[in-house]
Amino acid sequence: MFCLFYEVKQGDTLYSISRSYNVELNAIIRANPFINVYNLQIGDVLCLPCVPQNKYAHFTTYLIEEGDTLGSVVEKHEINLADLLEINDIYSISLMPGSTLSVPIVGEGESGLSL
Repeated sequence: MFCLFYEVKQGDTLYSISRSYNVELNAIIRANPFINVYNLQIGDVLCLPCVPQNKYAHFTTYLIEEGDTLGSVVEKHEINLADLLEINDIYSISLMPGSTLSVPIVGEGESGLSL
């Protein structure tokens, strides 16, 4: 497991963060014992735990568009954030418009929404 660190912004809720990054609420709560996740404050930094599922058989290339974030890519493709990071080498992911990511294809019976 590794963490994607996320800084809470105005309007964020634990639920909205968990849905944006496809991370279960309970996983976020367990990974942040020193943050009051029931009373998030702007500027709080959360660990979003990432555990790769490694269950995808097919992949496609996704062209990064202006305004894309890791959260929007994960949500758009309904995949697991950890898998996206692992497949694309977490240390070299670039979300510059025009760059590409390898994205798992969620087929019938597969779901990347859980950890």
